[in-house]
Amino acid sequence: MSKQTTIKGWPVIKDGNSPMLRLFTIPGTKRKMRLRKDVGPYLVAFAAEYHQQIAPIDKGTFDDWAWAPVRDGRASSKISDHCAGVVIDLNATKEGSQSKSNTFWARHPIKARRMRRLLRKYHLLEWGGDYKNFWDPMHLVIKTPDVAAVVKEIRRLGITPTGRFKNVIK
Repeated sequence: MSKQTTIKGWPVIKDGNSPMLRLFTIPGTKRKMRLRKDVGPYLVAFAAEYHQQIAPIDKGTFDDWAWAPVRDGRASSKISDHCAGVVIDLNATKEGSQSKSNTFWARHPIKARRMRRLLRKYHLLEWGGDYKNFWDPMHLVIKTPDVAAVVKEIRRLGITPTGRFKNVIK
């Protein structure tokens, strides 16, 4: 039997208690996310900068998600990248509408520029706001299943195993 993989080719992690996963706290918040432990720091560092520069993720409803188990009966025949712990959804109740009619930070020109800057910095992330077939602005996924490439970016950016930056004192 072949190993199950996600849309982007990541191996599926079926159990939330898997040693491949770790519970991370987003720096600057009390939000916790279960992510693949070797690439999680990359997502956590992005989420911390998003929280500071774009929109707070720790206000109101708990609507920030990461790893999720495989769900039977999905409309798609492909397995979500959430099942590999390589995705974060941020501010889902505000930005999760798959309709461009919702109003959120992307309509603000300064915040939209900040997001583009963050996406250039975290160039291994794919943003659901750029999808052609549907709009999913809460969704950010690591677009390559190449763990070595992500770890190299973590080192290049100076991100610690907890998702903080080495040169930041806090």
